[in-house]
Amino acid sequence: MREAILDAGGDLQAAHVLEIGPGLGALTKPLLDRARHLTAVELDQRAVRRLTTQLGGRENFTLIPADFLDWDLGGYFGEKPYVCIANIPYNITNPIIRKLLSDRAHQPEFALLMVQKEVGEKICCKKGKRSILSLSVEIYATAEIVVAVPRGCFDPVPGVDSVVIKLTVRPEPLVPLTLERDFFTVVQAGFAQRRKKLGNALGSFFGDVGPGASRLLGEIDPNRRAETLTVAEWMAVAERLGVMKD
Repeated sequence: MREAILDAGGDLQAAHVLEIGPGLGALTKPLLDRARHLTAVELDQRAVRRLTTQLGGRENFTLIPADFLDWDLGGYFGEKPYVCIANIPYNITNPIIRKLLSDRAHQPEFALLMVQKEVGEKICCKKGKRSILSLSVEIYATAEIVVAVPRGCFDPVPGVDSVVIKLTVRPEPLVPLTLERDFFTVVQAGFAQRRKKLGNALGSFFGDVGPGASRLLGEIDPNRRAETLTVAEWMAVAERLGVMKD
């Protein structure tokens, strides 16, 4: 399983690798043998002490004792390119991915992440059953499942299966920066009551005094649900919202 993850990372000899939550270093050690440099961000102090003892002498290793979600990612890497390879904590998958992708100036070239199978399948969903997370990822990166990791690969055996996903950052995001705020406003409005038809969900969110749902949707069927809309369709709704505000 570990070799499959490393192989999916490709040639790392010239790469600066970011590992989030290395724990006891099962992935860290082989990454160090392949990468030009590895920066590991770890919150647990017991793991920090162990990694310092075992790997602190490696010249291409930097260990940062911090919570990744609070860590200044942009301040550390600046404009330097990097890739992210990590087995991330499942309970904070969404905020980790948002942090890696939402700051356009400090995105990795790609991220190779082990996540819960159901979450990975949602992120890589191409049509229907979309979520705010999958749409957010699609804006900034292409997503694919590269390795299936059955629960039996772990000891003790967890209650869920896992997958490794690869997020390859796009040269340019699908949504222009000028439209980003309105895009996420209408997406959040649509998903706020995801069981409702889209016309009703937008109407409830914006209220009678706001832009009418029918005007926002244009030619999009108001009986559809938010999970069925593509990025392009959400962009069209966002553009109409911008026009109405002006």
